[in-house]
Amino acid sequence: MVSSEKIYDMLPIVVTLYEKLDLDSYKKQIVAENKGKENIDKKDLGTNLFKYIFKNSAKIKEEVFEVVSVFEDKSIEEVKAQSFVKTFNTIKEILQDKELLSFFKQAV
Repeated sequence: MVSSEKIYDMLPIVVTLYEKLDLDSYKKQIVAENKGKENIDKKDLGTNLFKYIFKNSAKIKEEVFEVVSVFEDKSIEEVKAQSFVKTFNTIKEILQDKELLSFFKQAV
């Protein structure tokens, strides 16, 4: 469980991530491309979203470090210095936290 304090510290950073990635435009594009289609594969949609995020990751690098630093209670410099695998595993942990994801889906 992630504390309320951490969530509120992460919220403005996540909104900045959302805006820098222009996820509103991405969602509109996906809706337009799939309009009228039946049996849309949600796994494919999720995979394509991750590919979009990875492709644009340079735009949000600092914000990713900030979110991980809040989640891990470390400084941004400590997060930057740790192994990529550790940072990636923390991001994975954040993305798998159902309570945290539910909150951010409602907030953004």
